[in-house]
Amino acid sequence: MALLLRAAARARTHVGARGVATSVVRLGGSPPALHMPPPPPPEFEPDGTPKKYPLHQPVWDHGYEWEHWTLLPAGIFHTVYYGDFAQDYPPYWAWLQSYPVWVVSPIMIMLALIGMVIFQNAGSIGIRPKRYTIEWMQANRERERQENTNPVTRYLDRRRTERGGTWIAQYSLPWHPYWVWMHDTHDPDYPEFYLPKPESAHLHYEDYKRMDKPFKLEEE
Repeated sequence: MALLLRAAARARTHVGARGVATSVVRLGGSPPALHMPPPPPPEFEPDGTPKKYPLHQPVWDHGYEWEHWTLLPAGIFHTVYYGDFAQDYPPYWAWLQSYPVWVVSPIMIMLALIGMVIFQNAGSIGIRPKRYTIEWMQANRERERQENTNPVTRYLDRRRTERGGTWIAQYSLPWHPYWVWMHDTHDPDYPEFYLPKPESAHLHYEDYKRMDKPFKLEEE
């Protein structure tokens, strides 16, 4: 305690003097002060004209003049005011960012989904896997009937439909990416499971009425 009082008294006697230390100002110290050096002297060409330095970042003149400002964190306790300028972006990005985020985001998400669903699967167009033929899907339903697959799910789906108009997507939506060109694809190796058109891919919730009857056609 005596040392602190002695330091405070010494700080009061040295009015106007500041020491560079890690203590507080009232005890004669302050955080280190940094001074940036002056800029370098200007340079000139041999003919006396000021030397020009190339700007590696292009500045675009496309007619867009918007500015987007936001606060970004800098360290722990500080923030910086960061600005985006239209002149820093090519014309297509400047045009896209000239609209609000809530306008552009759905369009970008839709284009991404189109790219993922259509273009990434373009190599599968026209492919007809054997496991997705009508006879194989019917044989799969027969296997599920014999094994009594998902009885609780079918029971719950049936109870939901009993409460009113409830549309269950899994019984109507396609479940493989080849459904567009496989609506009339048959497998002649399994004529005992022939159907004129595809039905549900798995057991329907109404199939509980015929669990004792196979899906296999009776031989004549």
